[in-house]
Amino acid sequence: MSLRRIVIVNLTRLGDLLQTSPTIAGLHAVHPEAKVTLVAEKNFAEVCGSIPGVDHVYRIDLDRLGHLLLEGPGRIAEAYHHVREIVAELRAEDYELALNFSSSRMSAVLLSLLRVPDVRGWAMTADGHRSIRTPWARLFAASCLNRRVAAFNLVDCYRGVAGCLEAPVDGLSFRITEEARQAVATRLADEGVAPDASLVALQLGASREVRQWPIESFARLAHELAADGHRVVLLGGGGERALAEQLVAACADAPAAPLDLCGRTTIQELAALLERCRLLVTGDTGPMHMAAATRTPVVGLFFGPALPFDTGPYGDGHVVLHAGVACAPCDHAVQCLDPFCRRTLTPELVANIARARLAGDPARLSALATQAGRGGAVRVYRTGFDADGLFACTPLGDVPPRPDDDLRRAYRGTWLARLAGRPRPPARATGVDAAPFATLVGLARLGVEQAASLQREAALRTPRIATIERLAREIEVLDRTIGEHGRVHPEAALLTQMFSFEKETMAGGGLEQLARQCTRLYRDLERSADDMLALLGGARPAHEVDDADLRQ
Repeated sequence: MSLRRIVIVNLTRLGDLLQTSPTIAGLHAVHPEAKVTLVAEKNFAEVCGSIPGVDHVYRIDLDRLGHLLLEGPGRIAEAYHHVREIVAELRAEDYELALNFSSSRMSAVLLSLLRVPDVRGWAMTADGHRSIRTPWARLFAASCLNRRVAAFNLVDCYRGVAGCLEAPVDGLSFRITEEARQAVATRLADEGVAPDASLVALQLGASREVRQWPIESFARLAHELAADGHRVVLLGGGGERALAEQLVAACADAPAAPLDLCGRTTIQELAALLERCRLLVTGDTGPMHMAAATRTPVVGLFFGPALPFDTGPYGDGHVVLHAGVACAPCDHAVQCLDPFCRRTLTPELVANIARARLAGDPARLSALATQAGRGGAVRVYRTGFDADGLFACTPLGDVPPRPDDDLRRAYRGTWLARLAGRPRPPARATGVDAAPFATLVGLARLGVEQAASLQREAALRTPRIATIERLAREIEVLDRTIGEHGRVHPEAALLTQMFSFEKETMAGGGLEQLARQCTRLYRDLERSADDMLALLGGARPAHEVDDADLRQ
């Protein structure tokens, strides 16, 4: 059924909004008559109007709402009326589908108040409990808690939630105005930059210091690039001016001084400037995603909590370096006293990778990746799309896979088979201990037996209360055991966390219906663990053998 009114809630930052663009394009492909509203935080809403396919932008002033709530009891009524106005205005649009891409309690409350018949993503039940709706949203939530083996880019999770995973996509999208292009051309001319100059941009800052490459490393990189004849352009917001000043001072003896444009461009001018550049070197930042949207090649630096597999530049041909130290990725809440992973990516390596990417030299990139991988923790990847049209980071160089790589590949095949109906990829032997998945198969089978027994008991004309209570206790103990198994064996934690989120969504009018849902969830867990066991060890999944026996 084609929809006509769709709302997307994304109350996050620049990069997250840009990463919504393929979903919006996919929604229009599936629902060509739909009008799409994008609900965004006021401070970042400027980007929304330039995302193709957005018919209306609704701005929410979170700063104002926060101040009203924090200024004391006297402003609570005003905050209430402000929220009431927001809800009334959005509810009046009578949306048929709502997608919540903000994993916050506030956005879940907002969606629960809009009375949209089909809500996907983070929502809230009538009694105030969390409800993560649709399997792709639950997988994304589970992957956020187990990012080491996150198998899909955020963009593809968005597309899965929206139900447009089959729609073709070639990257992020952003419309640049001719006015912005002219403004950038004028600014560069005023700075003495020749029209044919080779510009390489550096994004200095990040949302947190632990995600920021040391300014000393950026300065050495800028020296190398200037010596090669490139004009270095510094990007960032007004809050990064101090970093830019440090870098400019450190490059006083460079062949050409870096051009400091931190805090001096609008969103449109940032896009136009990146379009003019030959390359952007950056951490995992909003400008990285803007570069991907403008088709500017990226050399991405990933360390600390950043991973290229789930938040890398969504497009073809970008190069990303990952400092895969033993503690990577660290949790976002961790306060690291010595973020040594940032120093793992040396200015010399980054400069050589940038040179090879600028020259379009894949053989040189591969040789550098081999050298970096064999000499330390650094892995180099090329971004692109696989045969299923999904984002992929392909390792470069002759470097043996790590256990996490094998786990990620196995999870990717397992989830695509389960959630998208794709054929499971060929099994192959790995060095990963698959025993935790074999144990999980056994636990899930026990769950199928217990839930099926509960379902049969509930279907009786006169159910036996004592039997129902015993089976309910056994299932409760089993669920705790499954959760503990994931905590003890982190390689299996993504499966157990997904199972936990799915258990939260069970709802029904009676015990028999709930038991039937429970049986299905245990069976799904069994098959997923069975597939993981096969993909990591090369054995044929037991459920395929069972199915073959049933067909005979």
